[in-house]
Amino acid sequence: MALEDNHNHFCIYCGAALVPNQHFCSQCGKEVYHDPEQSIKTPSRYKSKIDEIENDYNSKQAKARELVGKLFDPTHLSYSKFTNAINKSNQLFSNQIAIAHRMVELDENNNLVEGELENKIKTLNAFVDKMEDLINELVIQLSSNKKDNEDINDLFKDMDDLIDSVKDY
Repeated sequence: MALEDNHNHFCIYCGAALVPNQHFCSQCGKEVYHDPEQSIKTPSRYKSKIDEIENDYNSKQAKARELVGKLFDPTHLSYSKFTNAINKSNQLFSNQIAIAHRMVELDENNNLVEGELENKIKTLNAFVDKMEDLINELVIQLSSNKKDNEDINDLFKDMDDLIDSVKDY
């Protein structure tokens, strides 16, 4: 017989009254049956934040790839450089996302874990912000229709800044 705190229960063997959390009947000494506690893990409040950041980043990096494809011919050196830089950023971001998901599995009520999760979310948001900056630069480049080397070098610098800023975190 399982015990619940708000109900009167009786021993199934002798009928003696049982109190909550009692393990043995005080009358007959038989073990009181308890339903195995089912561990129901409540969803982390951080999981949805991390998932949202991941979706945002994925859409932005896809947009950046699309813009690179519009700006540069695949045989152009700039195309390869931007594609490689985006790939490197994606790899770093994926590693950070994996770490964040593992952190969510820890006890987030622990102040240390919670602080680290907050820092990880800031890092992930920095990825998204830098990818957004790159998109903005690519859009400006595309709309201005300029092809001079200074503008292309500025775009490479922005992409390098994205990767370097992530490494700093």
